[in-house]
Amino acid sequence: MADSGKYSDIQNDPALSSFGEGVSEPVDLPRFSVSQLTTLRASFDDDLLFRQQAGMTAIGLWRKKIEEFGEQKAIEAVRKSGLNVTTLSYAGGFTGSAGLQFREALDDGYQAVFTAAAVGARTLVVSPGARGRYTARHEQRLVTQAVRELSIVAEELGVQLALMPRNSRLAGRWTSLHSLEEAIALCDATGRSNVGVAYDTFYLAGVDGVLQPDDELRIAEQCASRIFVLQLRDAPEIAGAEYAQCIPGTGVLPLADTVQCLFEHGFHGDIDIQVFSEEIWRQDPCSVLSSCGRSVHGLLKNCLVDAASSIGA
Repeated sequence: MADSGKYSDIQNDPALSSFGEGVSEPVDLPRFSVSQLTTLRASFDDDLLFRQQAGMTAIGLWRKKIEEFGEQKAIEAVRKSGLNVTTLSYAGGFTGSAGLQFREALDDGYQAVFTAAAVGARTLVVSPGARGRYTARHEQRLVTQAVRELSIVAEELGVQLALMPRNSRLAGRWTSLHSLEEAIALCDATGRSNVGVAYDTFYLAGVDGVLQPDDELRIAEQCASRIFVLQLRDAPEIAGAEYAQCIPGTGVLPLADTVQCLFEHGFHGDIDIQVFSEEIWRQDPCSVLSSCGRSVHGLLKNCLVDAASSIGA
């Protein structure tokens, strides 16, 4: 996976060299973006402008900001910006946990697919919903049906669906998928090749405060190619508060181990930096983007080099 030729959409952008202090040689990296959820309090226009000024080539979009800005205006602004769109977050809630009935959630999902296609997003991130009042079997049938139906339309429009699992401590109303293994099983149940997983380094970091176990990494080795999106975020402490996340590479999570493992075993998806943090949200968005760029550039570069060495060993 360290073979850069496998990344047909890599952006070899000279501006990226400004992110890594002491980096003099050009480095081909997987495409990465910083989500609008990381710069939560910036306006939609500023989200685009600040990324352009930072030398970034991609952005992860958030549906709420699009709705507040106006969908047609947002579509036109994204196209005019020239930025690639890695992801659109989120669709789902098919079990009623988000306050919508099944048909309402499915209709909302269709709208999310149409929006993703219109802005050029490669992947729509899906949080299926918590089990709620349903039995496990009924919930699985319901969610499988919804994802399969959405995936048919999504494929016609050139959009992938990525199911996002969360460990049980942080799953809340978002999902009953608590591990990578469960998410892959649901992907298999749909029988659709454009349905994969959004692997989140914070929400899969562990259960009840325990760091991600070795068997989770073993699963990742077996299904890295099924991971469409790697969502990077860090944490200042294990089992910390959900909104006390930090920029990748500045916390305690073993991000390098996870990223290198995925590179070595066939991951070729996009990378989106999503940080939920009251402290980060109070900071200047330009400074946040600059910090994200430098940190992630260094992390990815080192992991690609290490993965290449491991494969070649």
